Amino acid sequence: MKSPYTFVLSPIILALSSTVHSAELSNKEAQRITEKEIEVIRILGNRVQRISSGATGLGLDSFDTPQSLSIIENETISKYNLSDINSLFKQVTGINIDQTETDRTYFNARGFDITSMHVDGAGIPFGNIFVGDLDTAIYEKIEFIRGSNGLITGLGNPSGTVNYVRKRPTNDLQVSTAFTLGRWSNMRAVVDVSTPLTDSGSWAARAVLVHQDKESWLNHYGNNRTVLYGVVDGQLNDDVTVTFGYTYQENNSDGVTWGASPLIYSDGTQTDFDASASTAMNWTYWDTLNENYFAELGWYITDEVIFTSKLNYTTYEDRSELFYTYSNTGLASNTGLGLLGYPGKFDADDKTLIWDNTLQGTFEAWGFEHSFNLGLSLADSETLDLDYTALSGFDVMPSFPDWSGTEVTRPTWDTPFQAGVTDITLNRFYGSIQLAATENFDFVLGASFVDYENEGVSWGASTSTSEDGSSPYIGFTWEALDDLNVYGSYSDIYQPQYYLNEALEPLGSAEGRGYEIGIKKRFEDNLLISVAAFKTEQENLYDFIEFGDGDGIDDDDYSDDFNYSLYRGVTVDSNGFELEVTGNISQEWSVQGGYTFLTMDDENGDEARTFIPRKTLKLLADYSPKWQEKLNVGISLRWQSEIYYDTSYGRVNQDSYALFGGYVQYDFNDQISLSLNLDNITNEKYLSSVRTDQAFYGSPTDFSLTLHWKL
Repeated sequence: MKSPYTFVLSPIILALSSTVHSAELSNKEAQRITEKEIEVIRILGNRVQRISSGATGLGLDSFDTPQSLSIIENETISKYNLSDINSLFKQVTGINIDQTETDRTYFNARGFDITSMHVDGAGIPFGNIFVGDLDTAIYEKIEFIRGSNGLITGLGNPSGTVNYVRKRPTNDLQVSTAFTLGRWSNMRAVVDVSTPLTDSGSWAARAVLVHQDKESWLNHYGNNRTVLYGVVDGQLNDDVTVTFGYTYQENNSDGVTWGASPLIYSDGTQTDFDASASTAMNWTYWDTLNENYFAELGWYITDEVIFTSKLNYTTYEDRSELFYTYSNTGLASNTGLGLLGYPGKFDADDKTLIWDNTLQGTFEAWGFEHSFNLGLSLADSETLDLDYTALSGFDVMPSFPDWSGTEVTRPTWDTPFQAGVTDITLNRFYGSIQLAATENFDFVLGASFVDYENEGVSWGASTSTSEDGSSPYIGFTWEALDDLNVYGSYSDIYQPQYYLNEALEPLGSAEGRGYEIGIKKRFEDNLLISVAAFKTEQENLYDFIEFGDGDGIDDDDYSDDFNYSLYRGVTVDSNGFELEVTGNISQEWSVQGGYTFLTMDDENGDEARTFIPRKTLKLLADYSPKWQEKLNVGISLRWQSEIYYDTSYGRVNQDSYALFGGYVQYDFNDQISLSLNLDNITNEKYLSSVRTDQAFYGSPTDFSLTLHWKL
C-alpha cells in the first residue's frame, strides 16, 4: 500500500534488526555529488533518512502497521526537557511507571510489565526492573509498540517493546550545546558534535557528552551521571556500509532508598508524610556503569534486497550499599514506632553478546509489490551476583518520619559470597512477509522460533530452565477509504520466566494470546488519529507473594526471610481501548497524546494488578505563533485514575490526579535560544507507586532554565 505523502520521519524500529534503506538526496546534496563520487550515494542517503524495519520487521510506517505505535522524537525530548527515561515514559500514551524506589523502576503497558528494552533493535527481553536514570541525550528518538511482540523479540510479552534509536553522523558539520540550571541544585551540560571525515562525506563521525549533578526533594538523595557516546559510519564500496560505536553511561546515586516509606499504619489508616520523607541512611549509594560496543554491516545485494549484520557487546556493573526497613508488628500511628532495619551490600556484573542477521527486501508478484524479512539472532547473557552480609545495622528504628539519615551507622560487611549466577542463551529464527492481496488490502504474516536456555542458581536454588517455543503473528490492513486504514492482528504470548515459586522451583513460562483491532486515519500535515481495541489472555503470569526462605515459617527476626522473592502463577485477562492523536492540527498547533482505558480480571473475576491505573490521559501540545516566530510554547498534561493496593492492615489508596507542566522557549537568533521548563505546576501531592505497601512521594513543582546554542 503506497502513501501519497510521508507520515513521520520514519516508522518505528522495534525488531532485533533494523534496515537502512537508500533515500532520495535533496537537490542541494545531489548537485555536489559528481560522477567521481557516485560510490558514496548510499551512505549519504542513509544519513538523510534512516528507515526503520518497524514493528513487523518489514519497514512499514505507523499508518500501515497493524498495531499501536508511538514515537517520541528528539525535538520533543529537548523542548520538554525529558532528560531521562522516567520523565519521558510518563508522557507516552498507554505507558505507566512505578517508581517503587529512588533507583529502581517498573514500566507497564496494557496492564503488564514491559520486559523488552532494545537499543537500535537489539536486546534480550528479560527483567522487569530497571536501575538508574538512563539518559536520553544520545537518542534520536524513542519508539514504543504496545501489544504482544513475538516478531520483535522472539518472546510474545503482551505489554510491548521500547526501542532507543541512537543518534548517527550527519552529512554536514553540526554542533550543539545545552546548559541547564534547575531546582534542587540541578546542573546539566550536553555537547553534541557531528562532522564528515572525508570531503565526499563517505565517512563521518558523531560524539555526545553529558554530565549532570542534581539533588532532590527527597531527604539525603542526590544523583550524578556521565554519558559518553561516539559513532563512526562509512562506505567500503558501492554496496557495503559499516558502522562502529561505543556508549558509556555512569550513574551514581547517594542517599538511596531500598523499599521506601511505609504507606499504612497498623490500625489501618493510611500514612501522610511530608513529600521529602525518606527511609534512606546518608551512607547508602547505588552506582551503575553501562558500556556498549557495537558494529554494523549493511550489504546491498540489489537495490531491493539488503543483508544486515549487527554485533552488540554490553557490560553492566552494579554496586550498592542499601538500607531497608520492615515491620513485624506494623507502624504505630500514635508513636511512629515499629520499623526494623535491614542493611545490604550487593555487587552485580552482567555481560551480554548479541549477533543479529537479517535479509530484507521487496519483490513483485501478481501485479503488486510485497516485502519480506528473514532473520537469525544469537544472544548470550551472563550475570554474577555477590552479596555481603552485614555484621551490624539490624536496629530497632526510632519514630518515623523524623529521621536525619544517621540513625544507623554504616555497617561492617562480611566477605562476599556468590548469591546468584545466570547464563541465558536465546537463539531464534524469525520471518515476516507483507502480501498485497489487492491495491488496498495487505496481509502481514510472520513467526518467530525460539531456543531458550537458562542455567542459573539463586541463593542455592536452581532457576535453570530449557524451552523451545514459537510465536506466530497474523495481521491485516485494509485501506477502506483514502487514508483510512482498518487493521487487525493476532499474536501468541510465550514468555519464559525466571521467578521461583513457593517450592523454590522455576515458575515456568507464561502463555496466552493477544488480539488487536483498530482504525487509523491519516491527514495532511503529518496528523494521524488512531483508535485501537485490544484483548489479552495470559496464563501462569508471575504474581509476587512474599519474601521468604522457602521453609514456610515466618521468622520473628531478620535471619532468613529475605533470601528469596516468591511468586505464584495467575491467570489474567486484560481488555481495553486506546485513542491517540499525533501531528499538526493547525499551522500553529501540534499535539501528541492519547487516552487509554483498560480492565484487568483474574481467574475468579476479581480485579487484578490494581496498582495500575485503569484510565490514563497524556498530552503534549505545542504552540508556535505566527505573530511571533521566535516564540514557542508547550503544555503537558498527565492524568490517571485511582489506584490501590490491599495489605494485611487495610487498603492503600492513591486518588486520581492530574499533573500540568510545559515550557516557554525564545529564539534570540538561529544559534541561541533560552527555555524555561515547569512540571507539576499546581504542586500536586501524589504517591510514586502503590505496587507494594512502601513508596515515596512524587516531585513537587519543578523548574529549570536551559540555554541552547548551535552552530
